[in-house]
Amino acid sequence: MNQALSGILSPVLTPIEDGSVAIERVSDSVEFTQACGCHGLIAAGTGVQETVSLTVDERKELVSATIEATDDRPVLVGISHPSQHVATELATHAEAANADGILAMPPWGLTPDDDAVVSYYESITESTDLPILLYNNPTVTVDLSTETMRRIARLENVEYVKETSRNWKKLAWLIEHVDNAGLASVFGTMDVLLPVMEAGGHGAVIPAPASTPAMRVYEAFQNGDREAAGEAQRAFVDFPPDEVNTSLMPAVKAAANLSGVPLGPPRSPYQPVSDEGRTAIQQWLEREDVPLLE
Repeated sequence: MNQALSGILSPVLTPIEDGSVAIERVSDSVEFTQACGCHGLIAAGTGVQETVSLTVDERKELVSATIEATDDRPVLVGISHPSQHVATELATHAEAANADGILAMPPWGLTPDDDAVVSYYESITESTDLPILLYNNPTVTVDLSTETMRRIARLENVEYVKETSRNWKKLAWLIEHVDNAGLASVFGTMDVLLPVMEAGGHGAVIPAPASTPAMRVYEAFQNGDREAAGEAQRAFVDFPPDEVNTSLMPAVKAAANLSGVPLGPPRSPYQPVSDEGRTAIQQWLEREDVPLLE
């Protein structure tokens, strides 16, 4: 990767059929992700990609298939795992698969202390020359403090930080003391995309199809049209719609299926959205003019 990442980074959703990963459909998921708009893609790395329910071999297959199907946009590969040994194994595989960077959450399961988390990232930096995105996601693993995130951002190759919480005080601190300090570029979520960029951050990690209005926010902001950026940001007020009584992952998967992308249901034990939720998502897709995959 010759150029630093900024803008919208979009996780490629995982196709499931009869409880197994449908590897032959990864190219459809990649095509949809790119059609919805993004500046870079993520393979097998985040909660919406059902990463925690995948085996190591499945993750490696997904990584290879995603990179093969992607155009010239950069691909970050998720290597997060409770085992430090497996995380470094996945980092080595990512490098061999010609990934442009890696994404790493802290280990989940038993809650590690701050020094253990820093040691985990030190081990990763020693296993690869690829740029690293530190991914703080309290819904999956430990919630890192701002100071611990700054410690990790000082490590070799840690070039990006993604803060998943909607805690504005925390995000503002990271932008000021990590991004503006030249340690690592800070990314947020769709809910705070515009405020993050206005404060000096670099973008957000947002799955398709929410990436479609996110691209409008980003492009309007870059063009200096704050009014259009603010209008586009309003798309996230009702996504997922109130009628969706599940987490974000089943919602975006339902949205992809409704957009003509055969990704199947969430992998068990996670449940699909209700019929009422699907109807509300369909209305949102039409309103936001999300592309259909023919």
